[in-house]
Amino acid sequence: MNPSLPGGATDATTDAAQRAWWLRARLGFTFIPFDRLQQGSATAPNPSQLAIDLHLGTLQATAAAPTATSFDAQLPFGRLVTRTIAGMRTDRSIGDLELRLRQGLEPWLPRPRLRVGLAAGVVLPTAPYVARSGAANLPPEAAHLTLGRGVSWWLVEADARVAVPHDVAAFAQTSARGPGHRADDGYAWGTEARLTAGATWSPGTRLTWQLAADAQWRDGATEPDPFGGERLTSANAGGWQLTATPSVSLTLPSGLAIAAGVRIPLHADVTGNQLVPATGGFAALSFLHRMRPPPRRAGPRSGTITVVDYWATWCAPCAEIDARLRAAEARWPDVRVERLDASAWPDSDAPRLPEGVGGLPVVEVFDAQGRRHALLTGTDALRVVEVVDALRASAGVGK
Repeated sequence: MNPSLPGGATDATTDAAQRAWWLRARLGFTFIPFDRLQQGSATAPNPSQLAIDLHLGTLQATAAAPTATSFDAQLPFGRLVTRTIAGMRTDRSIGDLELRLRQGLEPWLPRPRLRVGLAAGVVLPTAPYVARSGAANLPPEAAHLTLGRGVSWWLVEADARVAVPHDVAAFAQTSARGPGHRADDGYAWGTEARLTAGATWSPGTRLTWQLAADAQWRDGATEPDPFGGERLTSANAGGWQLTATPSVSLTLPSGLAIAAGVRIPLHADVTGNQLVPATGGFAALSFLHRMRPPPRRAGPRSGTITVVDYWATWCAPCAEIDARLRAAEARWPDVRVERLDASAWPDSDAPRLPEGVGGLPVVEVFDAQGRRHALLTGTDALRVVEVVDALRASAGVGK
């Protein structure tokens, strides 16, 4: 059994663009039934009514630095329940440990409209492995199943995320992995590739809806020829599948977040006879700990027009505001823009918002005497460049 770790709802608090030290722990659970035997893209005969239920847990730990660098470790574990007309058997197993290092390119790109990251890592064979070579000669229900694949793997990933108006963000991720060597029994796994794309919608400060489409491809495998020195192409390995995943996540106080969703198979085309997944579901609980609280609210500087921009990783309008401010800063030598990361709002470790303000986006504009000239909230915050230009003009600057 070689299940891929299923994707879940995007947890905005894990975005490396927070520019802070943080640690996150996540526990996920996924249930996927494999109850249909398929050959190519058509249903195949299944006289024994073979089916497998995958109960997959995932322990994940992530550490990130202000440089947009993060290190991630994932360990899957779970149960594989094999069902036939003759009975049922349960195999318990841990999976192979995944380690990856990701570098966000935010320090070198305009923030936060576009975020791009590159990652590389390895998968270590920490799990039990059941020989695959010659398995085609055994009844499928007779073979014990494990989550381990008996070899180390390399993996590379690239991801991108762009914020657009109306609290919406689009994202995409592409990844590939391949075996570093053959298993002890001579079995050679095929290279795998994956492309995920979707969008998120955050109507409030805590709730995020997500819809993603996932295309996954697996190359065929090979194994030793028991009757000669050549290698054989495995009869039942390889193919591709397309899946849709709607999900929702909720950020709770004190760094907690929960997520849940459904995995819906749309199409599959496999080599040989393979069980294909049916509709399944997943849930996850995560905890985020900031090792260094974000800066507290600072006041304006006398003698300089000051703009205080409160932004958050989950705030799509904040991305548009930031882009407009950065475009204007080149012609504002007399204006100081102070950006405060309020991603943790309304938790106590977030910067205090101005009195009477109940959410983001928020921008304050102070004149050169330190007096607050404007408090811009909601869609009005998008007018910040216009407001500052008018303030500069009234002071006889920038004409």
